[in-house]
Amino acid sequence: MNARSTPYRLAWIWCLALIALTVVAFWPGYLSRLGQAAITSHAHSATATAWMLLLAMQSWSIDRGKRSQHRSLGLAIFVLVPLFAAGGAGAVHSMAAETASGDDPFYNIWGPSLGTYDLVASLGFIALTAMALKDRRRVARHAAWLLATPLLLVGPVLSRVYPRFLFDFVLQWPRDFALFRWGIHLGALTAIAVSLWLWRRNRQYGGPWLVVAAINLAQMVLFETLGFLPAWKVAFVAFGGIPVAIHALVAALLASAALWWGWQAAPGRPRRTPATL
Repeated sequence: MNARSTPYRLAWIWCLALIALTVVAFWPGYLSRLGQAAITSHAHSATATAWMLLLAMQSWSIDRGKRSQHRSLGLAIFVLVPLFAAGGAGAVHSMAAETASGDDPFYNIWGPSLGTYDLVASLGFIALTAMALKDRRRVARHAAWLLATPLLLVGPVLSRVYPRFLFDFVLQWPRDFALFRWGIHLGALTAIAVSLWLWRRNRQYGGPWLVVAAINLAQMVLFETLGFLPAWKVAFVAFGGIPVAIHALVAALLASAALWWGWQAAPGRPRRTPATL
């Protein structure tokens, strides 16, 4: 396959653009005060950035026809995906601990809902990457599974960008706590719209785009339903009472098992029949 026939050419540019947009989104609340953030936030940020950079390098290498480099870089998935899952578990654990403390009025309202949102995103991320390995011999679907993963980050990023730049509106805590949901949902709707647009352009191998759209929709629905059930809040608070190291380890092992399944489930390479005289 030559560079011209490679699907999703120049996707690496969009990966880098999303990283830049992430910096803008998280500058006020996180990047501008790194010293005040929890170690779990640093782990989540570092692993998410590393994953996006890997996608950009993978896209760039195949776009330039560097197939051996592409394959070599691809092996990093077995390290980065478990680390990303562990970082995500740590971030959810921090939310649960803040909710349990009762000291932060924001997490008193939104902690359990955000917990469902991020939990679905983490499980979805693991599933998408496992499917990418399973379909690694089907180039177009393999690329779509991997490039669907950034659409799980679009919602959280745009939920911080839209209020500040599109609507010229900055949430004032705690006065505007109730308005937080609209940024979350508008970001998720944008991710769904992009997913459906990509599916429409690539219907023959566009199943991954429908899957990631469904994941974003599930996040929206569970945010407003499961997130406000008293029983879920009890479970979520209990989640925060378990040591974060246990959560990170379980998440990493789950991701590793899913990747191993994806690797083993891929069909074998077709055998070449010897030429006859």
